[in-house]
Amino acid sequence: MLEDKGNNPLDLEQFDDGYAAAECDADTDAVELPDGKYQMIVEKAEFQSSQKGNPMLVWRFRILGPRYAGRKHWHRNMIVTKENLRWLKHDLTVAGLELGKLSDLPNRQGDLSGVTLEVQLKTKGERQNTFINKRIRRPEGTTEATGGGTPPDDFVF
Repeated sequence: MLEDKGNNPLDLEQFDDGYAAAECDADTDAVELPDGKYQMIVEKAEFQSSQKGNPMLVWRFRILGPRYAGRKHWHRNMIVTKENLRWLKHDLTVAGLELGKLSDLPNRQGDLSGVTLEVQLKTKGERQNTFINKRIRRPEGTTEATGGGTPPDDFVF
């Protein structure tokens, strides 16, 4: 039986009718986005470990609208091979973060938050790849985080 913080039983039956009548939006972040170019803002970039224990930088993006506005997308840069490091350096440089050495990244990863990027999604086989194409500079008087300006016609929304 469920209990509240005071160890009193919770009666969920009172919510059964409302739960049954509630509409559920099936378009969630779990559904893969279609291939195309998107304007995305970096919400966060943080170090994590893969299931095999390898270090990686995980980017969390939010799509700027109108189509798919607010949807999240994650991109992972593994840090294992020379090719991984080449892609990581590319992505960081395009996002405007130039580092003299990779060990500076933990102190600078916060600089990525709020950066707006053109991100392209391309499916090859069964895997969808994420490519950071370019940084999008906002018109003077607007911030990266608040937006402004009009996306190019070829963006998928």
